[in-house]
This record gives sequence, structure tokens and C-alpha cells, in this order.
Amino acid sequence: MLALLLRLVLIVSIPVLSDDFYRYFFDGQLLKFGLNPFLSTPHEISNSLDLGPKPYWDYLYEKMNSPHYYSIYPPLHQFFFFMASVTGENLLINIVFLRSFIIGFDFLNIYLLYRILILVNQPISKIWIYAFNPLLILELTGNLHFEGIVLTGILASIFFWIKKKPLQSAFGWSWAIGIKLTPLMLGPLFILSWKKDKWMAYLFFSALMIGLIFSPLMISDGIQNFWQSARLFQSSFEFNGSIYNVVKWVSGFFVGYNPIAYVGPSLNLLAFFAIVFYSSKIEIQNYEKLLMGIVHIYLIYLLSQNVVHPWYIIPAFGISVLTKSKIFLVWTGLVFLSYNAYSDPEVKESVILLFVEYGTLLIFILKEITTNPFGRKVR
Repeated sequence: MLALLLRLVLIVSIPVLSDDFYRYFFDGQLLKFGLNPFLSTPHEISNSLDLGPKPYWDYLYEKMNSPHYYSIYPPLHQFFFFMASVTGENLLINIVFLRSFIIGFDFLNIYLLYRILILVNQPISKIWIYAFNPLLILELTGNLHFEGIVLTGILASIFFWIKKKPLQSAFGWSWAIGIKLTPLMLGPLFILSWKKDKWMAYLFFSALMIGLIFSPLMISDGIQNFWQSARLFQSSFEFNGSIYNVVKWVSGFFVGYNPIAYVGPSLNLLAFFAIVFYSSKIEIQNYEKLLMGIVHIYLIYLLSQNVVHPWYIIPAFGISVLTKSKIFLVWTGLVFLSYNAYSDPEVKESVILLFVEYGTLLIFILKEITTNPFGRKVR
């Protein structure tokens, strides 16, 4: 009850640490009028669309970031935007409606954690680590981010993996990908974790579900525009990166410009090969191995990114609650240091705070590697 009350305190608040929700509702308005957000940018629509006076659309357009980018939110993500738009052209009502969904899925996560802990004979008291984590309350309920709904899909996939039900597990993984693409990186691990008589069913059903979910992108240039926005994001933005900032600092001795256009995509390519290699080497003998595999894959991915917003670590933290790993629990505290950048109108990061955040995190990573190496059985 207390966990719910902490979330309901924010029910009518306007997010202040993120402006992503303006794009949510703009895309939702497009969908309500039968327009595909993957085929036109908000800038193109605002200059060419003739639907009469649209003051709410104009307001959202003025407030959103990246109006020249095609939507980067996958189709299932867009479904929630559409649902919010049905409530009318009122920002507060849209926010409350969407926030209600997010809170609902947050409690579904708590329920799934409870069921999994019961299945594997772990203390259910671990749930409180998730339920009362300040980062989750602030970024999911407060700032309307969907990583909690991504976590729902991954937890469902794990639950049905333990129950040895490949089709239901595949549905959970596909759901997570439909909200955000990053769970795709768990594919090799999930597929290889099934025995020979079930991995084909898992793979086939996953491919079918993902194909259906992403079918709206196949209309006209949808997939090309979506990919273009994803590439621009990886090569144009930087925030709270770790390895990326080290590489950028070292490269500064050799080049006289910001090398993000090369460093961002290169680190992502390296992360891809590292994740595939790791997934092929780990032997999934039990649920503990699977959970630790997911945690470590997220760690590889996040440490290689040029943008690590605080809410990005939530799915990995949610899974880590089921393990003995403390890396992401510690990170949910350390990541608050990155909020300091918002105190500057130009969002300037502090090198000292970045060093404190990642220096402390590195200590915990090294401690975990030395006590529980990635390939050793976790007990």
C-alpha cells in the first residue's frame, strides 16, 4: 500500500526532468487522426498538414525535443500514446491516463517478481528493493518512461522459462522488444538457453510476434525512417557515458573535434560482438545462470553507450533483484549524480561527478568479477 501511495503522490504532476512525453502525445494525436508517425517528422507535419486550427498540437510541437526526427518509439510503444490521445487534447488528462498504465505495469512487475521468487525458493522480501527504489518511482511514475513496461516483458519471459513454456516466454520477450529495441540483445542468450526440442518453437514464435508488432514499419519508408532516427541518436547525442567519455577524451589528443559520429556507432558494434560472444560461451544450466547472463549483457551494453539516461538501467536493475548481484542496485543510487547536468541550461556534465559515478561503479564491478566470475556457477 505504501509503495502505491508513493506513486500516487505524483499522479497529477508534470514531469520536469524529461520532455519526452510531449513527443508521446504528439505521436498519439497523429495516430488518432490516422497518420503514421514513422512517415513524417513533427516539423514536416506542422508545416504541411491542414486539419484546421490545432493549438494543442502546436503546444506539443513547441515543447518537444528533436522535432526534425522521425519517431523512434516502436509500434507497441505507440499504442499507449494512441490510448492516451483518445482521452482528448488536454495535457494533464493525457499524463494521468498514461501514468495510470505505467503504475499498473509497475505493480505487475512486483507480482511477477513475487511469483518468480516463490518458484525459485528465494525470500520474497527482495520485492521491497524494487517497490521502494527512488529511481523507479521518479523515472517511471514521475517522468513517464516505459522501461518498467519493458521489464514486464522480460520478467514474463523469465517466469515462463522457469515453467518451461517456450511460447509464453517468447511472447514476453517479443513484448519487451515491441516497447523498446534493446531487449533484442537478449536474443542469443534466450534462444541458446532452450533445449533442442524447444528452441525452434521459441525462435519461430518470437519471429512471428516481432514481425506482427513491427509490421506498421513496413508501410512505405517507415522502417528506413525509423532506422535513420536510431542511427542519428547513436551518432549525435551524448549523456552520462562511461567508456565513451574515456575514448572521447583520449581521441582529443589526436583530433580537434568531437568524434561522436564515429565513436558511438563503433562502441555499439563492439558491444554487439561482445554480447554475441558472451552469449555463446555461457552455459545456461539453471535459472541463476540465465538471470546473471541478462544482468551482464545489460552491463556490457550500457557501459558502451554514449547516452545512458538514468531510466535506461531500470530493466537490468529489475532483473538483478532476483540475483545476488548488487551492481545495478548501486547504480540506481549513483546515477542520481547525472541529474546535476540539468542544473545548467545547456545540460553540461561534471567530469568530477562522472568520475565518482563510474569510479565507484567500477569498484563494485571488479568486486563481483573477482568473487563471482561471469562463467562461474552462481550460488
